[in-house]
Amino acid sequence: MAFTEISLKLDEIPLGQSRCVTVGDAQVGLFRRDEGLFAIDNVCPHRGAPLHDGQVSDGAVVCPWHQWQFQLADGACRNLPRVRVASYPVEVRDGAIWIDLATMEGNPA
Repeated sequence: MAFTEISLKLDEIPLGQSRCVTVGDAQVGLFRRDEGLFAIDNVCPHRGAPLHDGQVSDGAVVCPWHQWQFQLADGACRNLPRVRVASYPVEVRDGAIWIDLATMEGNPA
C-alpha cells in the first residue's frame, strides 16, 4: 500500500464532523465517527455534490442534493446497489492522517 500523509491532522476534525481534502487529483471526504475515521470519494456520482456536506446516519452519508446514501465503510450506495463511490484505507499515525488512494476498499477491481 502507498499511503500519503495529508496536511489535515486528526484533531482538526471534531468527532461527528467531516472535511474535504485534495489528495493528488482526488477530492476525498473524511468522516470522523465513533467507529473511526473513514475516507471516501467526496463527489457524488449522481450530480457531483460534495458528500462531506451531507448528514451522516447509521453508517452512511446522505448526499446533500438528492439524498443518495453512501456507506462510509465501503462506498456502496444504499439506493442503487450497483452504484458506489471509492473508499480508501485511512490510518492515523501520531495524529497525522494517511490515506492510500492506490487501494480502494470494498470496490470491485
